[in-house]
Amino acid sequence: MNFLINYIVLAEIFVIAGMSTNILVGIVGIFTVSQAAIFGVGAYTVGGLTVAGTMGFIPALAVGAAICIILNVVVTLPALRVSGDYFVVTSFGIQLFASAVFINWTDVTGGAIGLFGIPSPEAFGLAVDTPSGMMILTTLAMAIAILCFWLVMRSPYGKLLKALREDELAVASAGKSVLIAKVSAAGLAGAFAGVAGGFYAAFISFIDPSSFELEVSVLLLTMVVVGGARTLAGSIIGPFLLLSIPQVLSLVDIPSSLAAPLRGLLYGALLIAFMLLRPQGIAGQRI
Repeated sequence: MNFLINYIVLAEIFVIAGMSTNILVGIVGIFTVSQAAIFGVGAYTVGGLTVAGTMGFIPALAVGAAICIILNVVVTLPALRVSGDYFVVTSFGIQLFASAVFINWTDVTGGAIGLFGIPSPEAFGLAVDTPSGMMILTTLAMAIAILCFWLVMRSPYGKLLKALREDELAVASAGKSVLIAKVSAAGLAGAFAGVAGGFYAAFISFIDPSSFELEVSVLLLTMVVVGGARTLAGSIIGPFLLLSIPQVLSLVDIPSSLAAPLRGLLYGALLIAFMLLRPQGIAGQRI
């Protein structure tokens, strides 16, 4: 039973993280491969604050989300001066820079050894120290995130973000600031990534730089593409589907040294197949 609960909790966390990537890549059309870095900042912020006893989980989560909003805006502003392939390269550089910081800023992140002993979260005065309790908490967080995503995408602001992908020139001609819209979308995406990272740290109780490498950014991107970019349903389907692959592989009698490469191979094959055969993903394009 714990095996299933742990899978559900992890999938729900990645649903929140997937919505972060979907806002940028799917809705606005900003192709980025650096969301794992923002996800990691949220995790290290919550992990560091709770391990040190500076504050509880909920306040630390709020601080982590705020930092990720600011950071995502700061790193996106200069990157928006370029476009297309150049933006992808810029976001790739941001991801590599973040990985280097996670490894070398040992006083804060623990370096390559990682940050361990992250306490179980507390919510509403209750300690969430059981798998079922954690599942209830992440389900609640996912439901709130889904509601926020749904409301934003149906608001005039959400329609503006979707219009950016179709025709930036038309948006500018309508008197709207393209730059402000993109930067605000980056801030919104940072909030989702920061919250997801905080829950990830509390759930795993140990984080290290390998948890937030480029491979994780690619995984988030694959989740969005397979589930259905530009759709709320796609942000839910993708994580639950792709995270089931490691669970299935763990039931197969294969050497552990082959499990990770095989998982990466399957992710890559799925990404290529969907890009060629069904680029709109499983959920299509309706939001």
